[in-house]
Amino acid sequence: MVKPSAILMGAKPGAAVALEILLGRGWNVQRVVVTRRPEPSWLPTPHLGEAADAAGVQVCTQPELPLDEPVDFVISYMYRNLVKAPTLALARRAALNFHAGPLPEFGGWAFYNVAILEDSPEYGCTCHHMDEGFDSGPLLEVRRFPIVARQETAYSLERKAQAEMIRLFVDFCELAESGAELPKVPQAPGALRYLNAKEFAALKRIPEHADADTIERYARAFWFPPYECAYAEIDGHKVQVIPELAKEELATLLHADDLEALQLVAHGYAKSTG
Repeated sequence: MVKPSAILMGAKPGAAVALEILLGRGWNVQRVVVTRRPEPSWLPTPHLGEAADAAGVQVCTQPELPLDEPVDFVISYMYRNLVKAPTLALARRAALNFHAGPLPEFGGWAFYNVAILEDSPEYGCTCHHMDEGFDSGPLLEVRRFPIVARQETAYSLERKAQAEMIRLFVDFCELAESGAELPKVPQAPGALRYLNAKEFAALKRIPEHADADTIERYARAFWFPPYECAYAEIDGHKVQVIPELAKEELATLLHADDLEALQLVAHGYAKSTG
């Protein structure tokens, strides 16, 4: 059976894994689309463009895409820019976006953060058909899972959502390969909640006279190193706040190799004096 063809657009580690999945399943990935904006140095490698280069898949930006080479699927996986109409038109079967939040309630930038701020009892991820807006097209599938928001930071919730989105991606591949009709459920009019970058940044300011629980909730909602944390303004200065949960996370990471490091010192010193 001939496997589908695709253009994969994306960023972050999940997109590199999505490429690996497609190629491992025998899909014809004609091109990988990146933004050419350098990925942060702290993200694990290979980045999507590097993974595509290593696999022999052509890498380009969206304006460089040839518009006379249609594919079965145009897939956006954490792609940072709006996918424009000429690109969407390249898809014979569907143009799909994988979004790391459940739609329609968690669109835009602040999906992890708002879920924690609002003490949501569940979270998830979405695959939806793309139109010419952000996160506004009909739904293919929404995956949800229970959370205890008081025990989450933006960092921990992101990890859970990204893992579930990989599972959703694999399930999508199986559905696409089956040739079955893809679900296409319109989002309820007016139900989509979308926060842009400016609105997201404004959310980080902790309300004046907030009590201890509120301060801690804001701190958890915006704990995602190395980005700016939630902050209070004191005498015209931003004072960033680290949540209590993060202290244990950091301590675990910082001290993970303490024993091994000391053992290596002891071993090396014993050899030098032996």
